[in-house]
Amino acid sequence: MTNLSPVPFAPPADLADRLTRLAAAKTPKIAVIGDFCLDKYLFLSPELNEISVETGKTAFQIRARRVFAGAGGTVANNLRALGASTSCFGIVGDDGDGFELLKALRGIGADVSGMVASPEVLTSTYVKPTNPDGRGGWVESNRFDVRNPGPFPASAVDALKANFRKRAAEFDAVVVLEQFPPGSETTFSPDFRAFLADVARANPNVFFLCDSRFFAESYRETLVKCNANELLDVFATARGADRKRETTLSGDAESNVAALCEAGAWLAERNGRPVLATRGALGSLLFEVGDAPLSSTADVPQTADFPPLAPTPQTTQTTEIAVSAVPPRPVSPPFDICGAGDATNAGFVFAKSLGFSLVESAFLAGVVSSITIKQIGVTGTATVEQIVAALTERRP
Repeated sequence: MTNLSPVPFAPPADLADRLTRLAAAKTPKIAVIGDFCLDKYLFLSPELNEISVETGKTAFQIRARRVFAGAGGTVANNLRALGASTSCFGIVGDDGDGFELLKALRGIGADVSGMVASPEVLTSTYVKPTNPDGRGGWVESNRFDVRNPGPFPASAVDALKANFRKRAAEFDAVVVLEQFPPGSETTFSPDFRAFLADVARANPNVFFLCDSRFFAESYRETLVKCNANELLDVFATARGADRKRETTLSGDAESNVAALCEAGAWLAERNGRPVLATRGALGSLLFEVGDAPLSSTADVPQTADFPPLAPTPQTTQTTEIAVSAVPPRPVSPPFDICGAGDATNAGFVFAKSLGFSLVESAFLAGVVSSITIKQIGVTGTATVEQIVAALTERRP
């Protein structure tokens, strides 16, 4: 019987001590597979703008640039800051942006031997023109997104699959990151999601976490992590509603506990795996699956983006779902939530790889996120020492 009343989680008093001890004893090996992009910041100097002789239009002058590995690269950066050995698996173009993306990943100490560079691919790139704000800082202008114009070549995807399958068993945990919306040409497809489920099934000792902004319902054999809006969207989509973008979703999703419990329990029961729904300043909800048999999934639509479960004996019994309300670590303004989800992913799999329970890992992931969002103007990271300090800051 599913209990849809969340049970508040109280962090144990020895959490900081255990984290210190376990992190000193083990270096988790964690893989990140999926979407990687280059974040390219261009710093403009408006006072130096010129009029182009050729077009008569303003030629904006750039006097500085900075590049970072984004999407899966942000998760990798967080993992490296925590002290994990990190390997990246994704597809980039055999172009200048691809070169810079791989260089940025190497620069944080990530292993990029599993990455695939293809001359038929445009490297996913977020170009971010940035202007002076008049107060000594900078403000981002309209972004230019570089995305591949057509499907990734099968040869590149096959090479990525081979790279990952060959090494999957060596990792403690894997983060699957699917960043881009429907219609974007990336690594992901129903076939690639099924491949990931096959690899996870073949490696039951490897913990898999999936963060997919738009297709969370399409994953199997993995803990699914999504924010409150994303969870309610996939729940509604599975029942025939149009899929929405984050910017068009409900503003009260994080506080709508009843709706989140219904959607989270459905997704956890359907997949037979845990679900973590983040709620911003309200913490998160963790849905854990008990040992009872799965109920029938006959009422779930089966579409190309919603593939059926692997064949299993069908039963009318109900899966046991336990719901935990994971408290937040309060953060006072100012803060910048950019990258908070990626920090949560990294913190969760890092803690789980050290041997913490799922609910403890969810709490520690929230602490990691609370540290990173206080780092204004950059995609922040957290160290074990910072986490320990945050856990002990209220001790007498």
